[in-house]
Amino acid sequence: MKNEKFYPAVLGKGQFHCPHCNVYSKQFWSHIFARSDHAWPSFVDSSSKFNGWFPKQWSVSKCEHCDQLALWYNTDIIYPIKIVVAAPNSDLNDDIKKDYLEAAVVFNNSPRASAALLRLALQKLCKQLGEKGENVNEDIKNLVRKGLNQLVQKSLDSLRINGNNAVHPGNINLQEDPEKVLKLFELLNFIADKMITEPKEIASFYDQLPETSKQAVDKRDN
Repeated sequence: MKNEKFYPAVLGKGQFHCPHCNVYSKQFWSHIFARSDHAWPSFVDSSSKFNGWFPKQWSVSKCEHCDQLALWYNTDIIYPIKIVVAAPNSDLNDDIKKDYLEAAVVFNNSPRASAALLRLALQKLCKQLGEKGENVNEDIKNLVRKGLNQLVQKSLDSLRINGNNAVHPGNINLQEDPEKVLKLFELLNFIADKMITEPKEIASFYDQLPETSKQAVDKRDN
């Protein structure tokens, strides 16, 4: 399941990953009718009842797998609000994790806002990596000069360009292509893994070598 492609919920689509059970399943759709009578006991004020159709902007989807309902207003899911991405890399600075999680919370309602927050997180990540964090393009160029892995460089540029597009719209409509935004979450964690976590783990493993072995390595390298 880890490598399964994720299909986010989209208004009117016949199938997507359910925001309740997270299973890729068939979805049934309906508009909403308000009904108040004795057959439907309610906790709301019984003296203020009404019957009738909700405005057409309101709709509901039902998952074939779990039978749970999702409530929609226009193209946005009102309920449930669910984070559908992996947790941020634990080695990221706390303010970057905060931006990442905020981007995850707003993703369902606004992929574009989510991408803009991830662009901000990238800027802070460049600073964590020793750059100025003022101009992401210049930061990436400096990291390349320092021998940055090409895969990481492409990931940085992908996140930079798509995130910047969320603030200054270009050819990519992130509001209509939320799958691209989901990929940005993966890219941010991938960059953190390669640039922070893996070097830290290797350094920790090397530090555990016997001192005589480390001295022999130093002698060899010198």
